[in-house]
Amino acid sequence: MKISEFSSKYNLSNDTVRYYMKLNLLVPQKKGGHYNFDEECEKDIKEILRLKNMDFTLQEIKKILYFKRIGKLSSYQKNKYYQSLYKDKIKEIEKRIGELKESQEELKEKINKLDKINKNEKDLFGISLDALSLFSCPECNSELSLSAENIKNNQIIKGSLNCNCGKSLVIKEGIIYDIEQPESKQTIEDNHIEKYIQTTHPDFMDKSYNSMEWLKKELINENLKNKVILEPGTGYGYFLRQIYNKLPENSYYICVDNNPDLNRYLKSILEMSGKHTNVIFITSNLPKLPLKQNIVDILVDFTGTSCYCFENEDFLPPLLNEYLKQEVLFLATFIIYKHFGPNSIVDRKYRNNFRYEKLKYNLEKMGFKLKNEKKSEVQYIKESMGKYEDFAQLGDKIYSYQIKAKRWS
Repeated sequence: MKISEFSSKYNLSNDTVRYYMKLNLLVPQKKGGHYNFDEECEKDIKEILRLKNMDFTLQEIKKILYFKRIGKLSSYQKNKYYQSLYKDKIKEIEKRIGELKESQEELKEKINKLDKINKNEKDLFGISLDALSLFSCPECNSELSLSAENIKNNQIIKGSLNCNCGKSLVIKEGIIYDIEQPESKQTIEDNHIEKYIQTTHPDFMDKSYNSMEWLKKELINENLKNKVILEPGTGYGYFLRQIYNKLPENSYYICVDNNPDLNRYLKSILEMSGKHTNVIFITSNLPKLPLKQNIVDILVDFTGTSCYCFENEDFLPPLLNEYLKQEVLFLATFIIYKHFGPNSIVDRKYRNNFRYEKLKYNLEKMGFKLKNEKKSEVQYIKESMGKYEDFAQLGDKIYSYQIKAKRWS
């Protein structure tokens, strides 16, 4: 019979049959340009499938078939050979069962430990009283007065920051709100990261991770003690999660996002980590922030500017310049378009902010000098990168650009 009939009869794919042929597990005769699978092939495939079912590897099966073909064993020899073979396989399986049982017990122990951690009360944190000196009115830059309703361990959990001009910032669940409707609660699934990994193209995941690692190493190599760090557009906090355990207790890391649900979600994740660091969450629309001028030592931007520029014509960093000290470090990852495809989601009036030359010009105009930089390989988008990365459309050519830049006083 021909390969298609043979593979169908034994519920195998043509590719599997060809692979078995490549390993010489099956040796059909070739007639007139086609392989003919005879009765001997059928005996071999039945033996192969039977041995596979008993957990023999293909290489082990190959050796068994060699004995069968070359040795032409008598019934006595055959029985003795197979009996020895099966006994050895039983010993191997029993050893693996023992190892699997040990793995099973260890996994159960890990689950129990994690379950106990999950049941522990969160380490709820808010706005440190010591951090009040960082804030000012986003409308008139005046001092703000605190009206506190709940303070726990010198952390403001609930209250408000008020200005004489009439501006008021709500503090709820330890988060500062400078936007309307802070009550909207969108459900963010606990398995969001698992879904992101499952639905995002592996090539994109690799490049994103490499960008994050580069930025992480550059940041943690800096002296972060007593530093104020600002990250605009924190989102799900992919970058913050990488460096949270590396942050000293006497630093301040300010997270800004206009989505209150994302801020609540990320804060909740950090509260379950078992480590307390001065992270300040501000729910606000960029670029106007309730921060004093000239307080930020390090600006960290993990695609926050790129996300902002999808909907805004202005380049974000200069709009944040008033909050930066004259001597400031800038660590950033940008999305750069080498070519905008026909389906690009970037409106033409926003495209300058995604071009390498324009980006470099803007940074130089702000007085930044490059200390280090890294470009990923240009990626020509031929297939979907995943539902969470819709900025990469078919026909686009994109890459990530990482910088470490500094401005001196």
